[in-house]
Amino acid sequence: MKSLAYVDRGAVLFVGIAVGAVLAMSYVHQGQPFASMAMAGPAKARQEMAAPPAQAATPTDNCAGDFPLSPRVLAGLRADRPLRIGIIGDSFGDGIFAATNGMFRKKDGFEVYRFSKEGTGLTRYQSLDVLDHVKAKFAEQPIDIAIIDIGANDTQGVREAGHGAAYMSERWQSVVGGRASALVAYLRQQGVAVAWVGLPRMRKADYDRDVQAMNGFYAGLMCKLHVPFVNPVSASEDKDHHFAKELIDSTTKTPYVARAEDGIHMTFHGYREITKPVLTRIALLAKQDGPDEK
Repeated sequence: MKSLAYVDRGAVLFVGIAVGAVLAMSYVHQGQPFASMAMAGPAKARQEMAAPPAQAATPTDNCAGDFPLSPRVLAGLRADRPLRIGIIGDSFGDGIFAATNGMFRKKDGFEVYRFSKEGTGLTRYQSLDVLDHVKAKFAEQPIDIAIIDIGANDTQGVREAGHGAAYMSERWQSVVGGRASALVAYLRQQGVAVAWVGLPRMRKADYDRDVQAMNGFYAGLMCKLHVPFVNPVSASEDKDHHFAKELIDSTTKTPYVARAEDGIHMTFHGYREITKPVLTRIALLAKQDGPDEK
């Protein structure tokens, strides 16, 4: 019976992967499937942060259409064991962990683990080295799929080797980009499928400007690394592209409270909405009831 379960799960994955890629990325970009690849390279200076996003990329620029295929995922399917999802990040990672755990808790074939830690970031390695933290957590509990959401604490300068770098300066991008790339490289060396979720629209204009610069930076970097990047801005703003505490659920089309009172974090429902493109792809791997063996 295990072989039948693997055939069913594998069939759903391989048949649905191309359609899932387009649908998932289309969801967060208002019907433009490849808009997540559209944000050109990293922002070069603070004065460029408010620049409008680049035009949508062409379908040939697909950066990571094979997610969540990876050696560990395929091994898990063959062994007919639960696929282990790890959430990495700061307090946004904590929120996505809660949303992901809530979605998959009752689905057969998944386990969800919290690798996130609030108050952390890729500019804060003096207090916590995120890569070392993930390595220690992975040694205790290996995972097959990683969802990363980090950066809410990183709209600031960074210090390395005794030298400081202003936010979004060339040096900042080199240091933070190197740390993000090293994190992705480590996970992939372990055979893990990796996805990166950006940050939503923010209430305060200055902070929102900085966050959108970060989304642009990570969109470009993740595309180079062939990691799917979900830009959740369109799923976290109103029809006039403004911050809104109440939004419309993409599935039910009903209003829901999406944001916390601080104008930064989200509700459980909000975290689920901004991560939905990734979670939808992973859900294709749910166990299917196969025919009885004769």
